Amino acid sequence: MRILVISSKFPFPLKDGGSIATFALISGFAKQNNQVFLLSFNTKKHLVQAKDISHNLFDQIEYSLVELDTNPGFVSATINLLFSKWPYILIRFKNSKFEIELVEILNKHQFDVVQIEGLYMLQYLEIIRGKSSAVIAYRPHNIEYQIWDGLSRKGTSILKKLYFKILSRRILKYELTILNAYDLILPISIEDADFYHRSGNIKPAIVIPTGIEIQKFANATGQLTNPSIFFIGSLEWLPNQEGIIWFLNHCWSILLNKFPNLKWYIAGRNAPVSLIKKFSKPGIVWAGEIENTSEFIKDKSIMIVPLFSGSGMRIKILEAFSHAKPIVSTTLGARGTMAIDNENIFLANTPQKFVDQIGCLLEQGQIYKNISTNGYEHARKNFDNNIISKALSNFYKQHTTFNI
Repeated sequence: MRILVISSKFPFPLKDGGSIATFALISGFAKQNNQVFLLSFNTKKHLVQAKDISHNLFDQIEYSLVELDTNPGFVSATINLLFSKWPYILIRFKNSKFEIELVEILNKHQFDVVQIEGLYMLQYLEIIRGKSSAVIAYRPHNIEYQIWDGLSRKGTSILKKLYFKILSRRILKYELTILNAYDLILPISIEDADFYHRSGNIKPAIVIPTGIEIQKFANATGQLTNPSIFFIGSLEWLPNQEGIIWFLNHCWSILLNKFPNLKWYIAGRNAPVSLIKKFSKPGIVWAGEIENTSEFIKDKSIMIVPLFSGSGMRIKILEAFSHAKPIVSTTLGARGTMAIDNENIFLANTPQKFVDQIGCLLEQGQIYKNISTNGYEHARKNFDNNIISKALSNFYKQHTTFNI
């Protein structure tokens, strides 16, 4: 098949969940000998230079990048708030140069499938319809409005909470406006698929979680830094900031009193200075942005995921599974992973539960081993990228007519 993927950011380097999710499927398509073309924004926030596109996958596909500055501006945000019905976070990705490049690609190439990655890129759907007979598949990485709705219920700033509430309502309105405008939909989790079904989706759907190449990590566990816990995730993302601060305020001192030698390793990109200052407390090791996730994970003991806002799925949990690391997560944080409490993950939604579950893993070696092994097997059976991308290719074949 000939597949065009359009994305709001270039999926390399693999430094965040969105990039990993897009990269995984493109990699799977290429391995199945599909012809893949990628059109992506190259945002100032996630700028990639040509010399840094080093992965051999990009020798196997065609790709084109359009530079864009998506950094928010106070004036433009205010004008949008007062005079527009659409969310500011959406219109920042509306770009005439991207439209021109998209039209040129569609005029030059005939595609069987155009796969739209994420909500922001759906605003180019009408252009695709006008220039191509390809089947249009929408792959939402999350239910976007839920992220901002959750944030609007937290914090102390009245103005922020009000703005996030307005933003979430506008995003939900847009998400419902585009319902069924696509031909196929590829939710990333069962929970997200249920949302679209309840909202009125009538188009063919298949749940396509992010896949991992789990065989790469079969021997990735090193000598443990014990006792230790770790957090890894984008720290420019507000739900991650919120979760880190919550754990720091409600759990860390209790754990450190109980386990004086315990270390908490934190890694993430683009952390604000105000957050980094909070990491000066005893026992916390701030690793900053890391180049190799596997190297960071392999000698740590327990992953924590204190997430109370957000949607989609936490790809870092899958990476921890693949390294045979036990995980203590909120129920929301484990969403989309199909993990089962006390079998392959520990769920905790209160400070006491987090402390108790971490303490159990640190003190009970057999429980640590069982949860770790079960988590690895869970990922191997349910999130192998080769199986997932092959299932999507077969789904496309059922709904398209193409020339091999």
